[in-house]
Amino acid sequence: MSTETSEPFCVPDAFCEALVRIERIGPCRRLVFAVTDHSAPGGLRAVVAKLVVPAELMAEIAQMIAADRSEPGAAFARLPVDAVAH
Repeated sequence: MSTETSEPFCVPDAFCEALVRIERIGPCRRLVFAVTDHSAPGGLRAVVAKLVVPAELMAEIAQMIAADRSEPGAAFARLPVDAVAH
């Protein structure tokens, strides 16, 4: 069974060079991504995106990236629609 996806608002893409940290937020994890700011002395990293996901999906996300899959597996299908709303 597949869940339909819509994008009612324009969500901008963010180019990222590195995952700089993973923060624990209760049952979720915040992935913090950055790019190198070459105009700053010493090549400071500037945060450009933060993504909050349920911690239980971290392994599935890693597998999707490693396998170059564009569609999620069973772990995503098991989550309720409001999984991170609590």
